[in-house]
Amino acid sequence: MSAERAFSSVRVRSLAESQAVAVQVRLPGGSRMELTPGQASITGRMLAEGTHRRTWRQIAEESESLGMAISAFGGLETIGVSIDALARDWERALEWAAELVLESAFPQDRFEWLVEQNSAELQSMADQPEIKTGWEFLEQLYHPHPRSRPVQGTLEGLARLDREACDGFWRQSLSKGAVVTIAGGVGSEDRVQARAEALFGRRTRGHPDERVALPRGSDEAFREVSIAGADQAHFYAGHLTIPRADPDLPALQISSVILGSGSVLSGRIPQRVREREGLAYAATADAVAGAGLDPGRLVVYLGTAPESLQQAESCVRQEIDRLVSRGVSGREVEEARSYLIGREPFRRETAHQWAELLAAAELYGEPVDQPEWSRNRWLAASRDSVETAVRKHLHPSRLKITVGLPS
Repeated sequence: MSAERAFSSVRVRSLAESQAVAVQVRLPGGSRMELTPGQASITGRMLAEGTHRRTWRQIAEESESLGMAISAFGGLETIGVSIDALARDWERALEWAAELVLESAFPQDRFEWLVEQNSAELQSMADQPEIKTGWEFLEQLYHPHPRSRPVQGTLEGLARLDREACDGFWRQSLSKGAVVTIAGGVGSEDRVQARAEALFGRRTRGHPDERVALPRGSDEAFREVSIAGADQAHFYAGHLTIPRADPDLPALQISSVILGSGSVLSGRIPQRVREREGLAYAATADAVAGAGLDPGRLVVYLGTAPESLQQAESCVRQEIDRLVSRGVSGREVEEARSYLIGREPFRRETAHQWAELLAAAELYGEPVDQPEWSRNRWLAASRDSVETAVRKHLHPSRLKITVGLPS
């Protein structure tokens, strides 16, 4: 039987020139709300593995015959289903999305297969030195928050997970309502809206905002990770900053570009560490990486030679300290702002991207689907406001360092 459903929020965007449609359904309660590591990931992915009407094989064969691409996911903040199809099949895609999300069957054999797949993915990623080091860095910053571990879970968590726990997690998530977004060449938005509300229900506000306890992080200021089969070192430095809803986010996004989150070689840290000093083959920096319902993070990443680590770390500390103590130039702010505004059109090129923006607008209560909204926020961020935000949220003395070194 299908789970009891709550009312849902629906957003539709008609794209006159598009020959495609994207339907996405998200349920609140990703890995940040799970009880067992891997529970949200497996639950989300199970949504495409069979319903009370069709098996996973029937779903795969029928979608392939129509040129549909179906994916199910379990992320940090939501679980759900995404369907990309031809515009003429929008109603069928919407009906299938409703079937997958509302009538999931959670067959035991597919549950076991996905657990094996998740476990294999974790083992494969653990063999990649930068990922293994990055996991340790997240644990150092976010412990004991769920963001301190991979979204896929842990091998230990997956080993003790059962399908009943995933079925219960799905029902709990569904009881909070769904965020349904449809974008593409669908014609009348009102007609699509009415059909979606008939399938999923209707409500006027977003899902209840449930938050987990704030992350504390570990007490370690430095952590060393042994990485096998590598001749390069991987360096992460940073600390927690702000969640997405913080009013200082636009100013810190500008400071991120100035520091090194823009194009490949731009930013103070890439310029200093890679171009001028020649101490790293890869260098990036971001002041609000991963900001969402929970705090994002200042993170600097360097791929470097082990013998260059000490000097590279010194350069990173100096550049962050210089940003905080000496501020930024008007030219840097203008160039960073132009970069952020200039990349916005590339986030709105496909129906799939529009569906994701509509979902973000509903989930976070921000009109990110309106291009002028983000643009106006960056334009309103002055040099003084950027410097104030930097001094408020970036703290060189609080940096935590994680280094992956060849064993």
